[in-house]
Amino acid sequence: MSEVKKEFIEFGNKMFILFILAIISFVAGIIGWAVPALGFINLILMIVYFVFLILARGHIVNANKSLNNEDLASFCKRILVAIITTIIGSIFLQIGLAGIYAIAYGPNPGSEAAIAGYIVLGLLLLVGIILLIIALIFDILAWSDMKGFFRDNKSMFTEDKAKKAETGSLLMMLGAIPFVGFILRIIGSYFLSQLKDLE
Repeated sequence: MSEVKKEFIEFGNKMFILFILAIISFVAGIIGWAVPALGFINLILMIVYFVFLILARGHIVNANKSLNNEDLASFCKRILVAIITTIIGSIFLQIGLAGIYAIAYGPNPGSEAAIAGYIVLGLLLLVGIILLIIALIFDILAWSDMKGFFRDNKSMFTEDKAKKAETGSLLMMLGAIPFVGFILRIIGSYFLSQLKDLE
């Protein structure tokens, strides 16, 4: 078995872990919206998710040392930007939400100090939202690159695995759709995890 194929198998293994983490994160996210104070639990899960996504990216980087494919190189750059920007944006967002929650249920929610706090925390929320939008754009572009790779290099894989990987990449792109996007990403990561069975 070629080293390139081994790297794609390992990529598939990491995507399977991401599939499991995405399900857990989905449930934790629902709890986080119901109980804002528990939002940091979802933030921790998200960081763990991104650690494994970075590890998955590492296998693509290794595979591309031999392939020297433009789509894979672009995917690796863009997904890294998306990950870093998402983490920073989410931290700002969680601090802003938790801070506003603390002030609103504090002893003096209408005081001048509280109003100043609302303004500062509101700016943090705004910066967080902007960063998350930027991250989403890079994430969509990254998975579009990956989709293009599997579309143009089907001969490297079995027809079934190449088709599932291409569909999985498309579903990861469509994860930007509100409400149903997270479910599409769960399915997408499952399809991409099928690369683990290339042997």
